[in-house]
Amino acid sequence: MAKIKSTLDIQLDLTRPVEELTEVISAVIASQPARRKEILKGLDIVVGNALAEIQAQEEKGSENRQ
Repeated sequence: MAKIKSTLDIQLDLTRPVEELTEVISAVIASQPARRKEILKGLDIVVGNALAEIQAQEEKGSENRQ
């Protein structure tokens, strides 16, 4: 039986995280043009949640120092 996978093998240079992740996101979007908006909205939610968590930790840290 044939097994068909749509995968992307990735190696990242962790010294250039933003550039590398941008390239990966661009590759995924290029492979799924009809889902571009859905993919970007999902990423926006995940990134927004991560930033909110960092902000909350920073605020908690500054409160503990006062």
